[in-house]
Amino acid sequence: MPEDLHQLVHVDVFGAVLTVRLDRPDKRGRSAILKVHLRKIALAPGVDPDQIAALTPGFTGADLANLANEAALLATRQRADSVTFDDFVRAIERILAGPEKKNRVLSVTERKVVAHHEMGHALLAHHLEHADPPHKISIIGRGMALGYAVSLPREDRFTRRKVELMAQIGRAHV
Repeated sequence: MPEDLHQLVHVDVFGAVLTVRLDRPDKRGRSAILKVHLRKIALAPGVDPDQIAALTPGFTGADLANLANEAALLATRQRADSVTFDDFVRAIERILAGPEKKNRVLSVTERKVVAHHEMGHALLAHHLEHADPPHKISIIGRGMALGYAVSLPREDRFTRRKVELMAQIGRAHV
């Protein structure tokens, strides 16, 4: 079985294996997929699938199903009656960067180093002409990271020009 799980494999009646590759959905597709998964969830007023779709470039249908479940779990843990937009934002961060490491205690000096490091990523993302703009910066550790700076593209894209790749490399290697 290929490592690319974004495909359907079907064996026809004659034993031939047919493979259909599925492309990752664009923003409109992600919004439509989210609407399907959000039907079974009690949403707070103002939760907009289009806004959530804008925050999830590159997510597959399975990723979006996981996002809906993760957001519902986060709301349930807080004993909330409905799932808010903030629950979705926290779920996206959890999916992309891992769970918060609240028990990881850094010294004041280490926190300053992490803060300066992440600010470097954000400043480069802000000032490099072809880089994606910064979306969120945090010094709360997640997964293996001590902090993170997230940049989101202004729009869905399926290719990148050399200048965009160089900006991405420059932003990543502070």
